[in-house]
Amino acid sequence: MHTRTRATGFSLIELMIGMLISLIGTLAMMKTFAAFEAQKRTTTSGDDAQQNGAYSTYELERQLRTAGSGLVQGKNYGLWGCAITAYSNATQRLPLGTAKPPAPFDTYGWPATMRAVPVLIASGDASSGGDQLAMVGGNPAVRTFKSAVTVSSASDSVDVDNSMGIYKDDYLLGSDKSGDCTLALASADPTSAKRISLSANDSPSAGFKGAFSGQGYLFDLGPNPAFTLFGVDTKTNELVSYDLLQRTGSTTVPLADGIVTIKALYGVDDGANGHTAGDGEIDEWVAPTGNWSLASLTASSTAASNAMAQIKAIRIAVVAQSELPERDTAKGNDADPGYNNVNDNLILFGDIDALKVTVPIQKHYRYKVYDTVIPLRNAFIQKFS
Repeated sequence: MHTRTRATGFSLIELMIGMLISLIGTLAMMKTFAAFEAQKRTTTSGDDAQQNGAYSTYELERQLRTAGSGLVQGKNYGLWGCAITAYSNATQRLPLGTAKPPAPFDTYGWPATMRAVPVLIASGDASSGGDQLAMVGGNPAVRTFKSAVTVSSASDSVDVDNSMGIYKDDYLLGSDKSGDCTLALASADPTSAKRISLSANDSPSAGFKGAFSGQGYLFDLGPNPAFTLFGVDTKTNELVSYDLLQRTGSTTVPLADGIVTIKALYGVDDGANGHTAGDGEIDEWVAPTGNWSLASLTASSTAASNAMAQIKAIRIAVVAQSELPERDTAKGNDADPGYNNVNDNLILFGDIDALKVTVPIQKHYRYKVYDTVIPLRNAFIQKFS
């Protein structure tokens, strides 16, 4: 007799309970994954802002510490504050004339006549990029005090009384005490007679003969001098630079992402607050406005020269922003001070009431502020000129 075997398996109720348990487990895993991903995103965003801000501050500090190299020795020889004439690739680059540098430098009032001073600050609105900086300096192999021009009878060469440290492809800045100065490129090493040939494409067509009304002085800026503007491109949130001599191109060069604002102050030795003027110490911090505005400092060679003799340091604040937005948090800033889930403000230079700067910031982003003081070490050399 054959016995039937009853088929076994899961009932519908058992399947539904299993699916419910699986769904609960999946939801728990997804919640854990979402929390992990949010933390990862938070960490990554904070790291990006920190790295970009740190690098931008480093780059600006590096440039500021070398600002004025090769030219500060010329304070008493008509070099400081002189109006620069410069050529590159057979084209006059300075003075700017009616031309303007590219964005974001085209709306900051940079004067057509650029002057030979280590650092200039153009004041700007903290909500739209902040301030911009112009830096001038050189990198000569050997710093000579000055080289007096003894003969300038030819347009393609110049004779000096001291050619030590001057080599082929060095840029030479010459001043004749008239308030003007000229940049030229040495096309060959000096001869035994201390005659320096000048590059036709990177020097005035009349050489120093046309630039000097009488005997002048040369200062060696080395093969790669800086005539550079620095600022923030608010369209891309990038720190960018621009070479005024356009040696490698006519566009800006991006240096770092995620930078939204730069603000800067001059540290001056002007005898304020009961201090002694001229002792080499910072007596007060001043904003680049009023008597210290770009227009005032570039109005004449005397004004620029006297001002730069007082400026001993630059204080800069760099505001970096994370690249990726984040979701709202339950408690916002109370739960996480590094995160902003409402439109708010940052305060720069908060330790100086009269110079506090308010920077509006956007919700859903992280911000990092770098505030540092950079001495203009080359400014101290002028007292020995």
